[in-house]
Amino acid sequence: MKVFQTIAYLFLSANAVYALPAESTVDTTDAANILEARANLPGLSALQTKYANAIIAQAKKDAVGAYGCQIAIVTGITETKLMMFANKAVPSSLKFPHDRVGTNRDAVGIFQQPVSVYKNLPCDMNAACSAGQLYQEIKKIQGWQNMNITTICQKTRYSNCDQYPERVGLATNVCKAGGL
Repeated sequence: MKVFQTIAYLFLSANAVYALPAESTVDTTDAANILEARANLPGLSALQTKYANAIIAQAKKDAVGAYGCQIAIVTGITETKLMMFANKAVPSSLKFPHDRVGTNRDAVGIFQQPVSVYKNLPCDMNAACSAGQLYQEIKKIQGWQNMNITTICQKTRYSNCDQYPERVGLATNVCKAGGL
């Protein structure tokens, strides 16, 4: 008899907990984290997603398609983990919104564009505008649509391009989720 009473008690207790008002049982922190994770592009944080969305929008505007988008996302992930970098060697870059401060020569922004080459600092420190600069450089390369990303990197970057290929899968997923 006691076993039956214990089972009945557990059953009724479980139903009582189940019937409590939502504000008593829902952890809004977990719900917010779940919603934020759903809003982020695959494999990216909220901050990285913000920059990736700007890069994707510029890819659409500049008509470079999914491959151009992938090149830019791979570049951003490899160079800065899709973070906006100011640079101590370029003191005026510190006046612009940024996430980190670098010391790589005179390179700034998501793509680590050298200010000595890309002379428009406000553009360099803006995700969409700097992506547009990168797309302009890519479009100058005849047949870029059929080249591998490492070759394009070597023609447009001033850095080591060996790590680019390992990030293509992530970039492909990000651009696809962004509509390209």
